[in-house]
Amino acid sequence: KVVPKEVKDYVKGLYGKTPAPISKKMIVKILGDEEPVTVRPADLLAPELDRVTREAYDMGIVRKEEDILTYALYPAVAPKFLKGEAKEEPLNKVPKLELAPQAVMHTEFRVEVDGDVFNVKVKPVGGAVAIDSVKEAPKGAQANTEGAVVAPMQGMVLKLKVKPNDKVAKGDVVAVIEAMKMENNVHSPAAGIVKEVCVREGATVSRSDLLMVVG
Repeated sequence: KVVPKEVKDYVKGLYGKTPAPISKKMIVKILGDEEPVTVRPADLLAPELDRVTREAYDMGIVRKEEDILTYALYPAVAPKFLKGEAKEEPLNKVPKLELAPQAVMHTEFRVEVDGDVFNVKVKPVGGAVAIDSVKEAPKGAQANTEGAVVAPMQGMVLKLKVKPNDKVAKGDVVAVIEAMKMENNVHSPAAGIVKEVCVREGATVSRSDLLMVVG
């Protein structure tokens, strides 16, 4: 299962004390060998405002003071947004309404109730329903690729932790995908050598898209 970085940080205590205790079993499942924070989380942070401010001005993305804060909070996506390079995602089209085909049916019946016979006429009532065409789910580029490392979700490639010819072990973090402002680690499914990296940092990927090949 994919556990976002923010969830790990929350369980670790980097957001402060939780409203209710978290079970030790859940902590071990999420953090593994990492230990929860027992001190004030802010004491673990190094001063970064001066560095972030310099970087923001060097990139030419500061038009007002709030832009520095935006870059400090979202260093991976803020530059594109503040430069106006972020592209609007297309909206899915609403399926057209189509009339359901009318089934052939009898409209007159003779019904017997307690020995009495009644002639009953039935008038079918039509209506509009939404009919979606059924299509096979698209398969990602990894379908026939041995040793494929694929995107577990749609998002942006925030970081690539490896490059071609790097040696990785099973379970190593090889990339980080940002989705809904949350960071999600992508792990290598097997040990081996990185044969090919198929994406670049900042690229937008869909679920099951091929990120790299390990063999």
